[in-house]
Amino acid sequence: MTASFRKARMAAVAAAASAMVLTIGVLAGCSGKSVGPEPTTVTTSGTPLAPIPVTPAQPTHNVGDDCSAGRIIAQWALTADGQWVCLPKEQATSTEPATPPPTGEPGAR
Repeated sequence: MTASFRKARMAAVAAAASAMVLTIGVLAGCSGKSVGPEPTTVTTSGTPLAPIPVTPAQPTHNVGDDCSAGRIIAQWALTADGQWVCLPKEQATSTEPATPPPTGEPGAR
């Protein structure tokens, strides 16, 4: 064996031994420590809390309120099972006569 080969082998063994010692040190330092926040304890006076009264939500609609959309006039109503529906009202008919369709073909003179 040459002297340079022995030196390289000794350096590799020293590096491996140092890595092993470092790993053992890290593992020994971590043992027994918990990961995460410390647990907290909560104490109570033992007095029960009073129940909080719950009020029902106010309806978003009232019967007869307008729910018209576009050109259709409608009002909110309740079904027998308590569901809201938007019912169209009877539409008033126009008193003006309808415009008659154009006569002749388009583009004709």
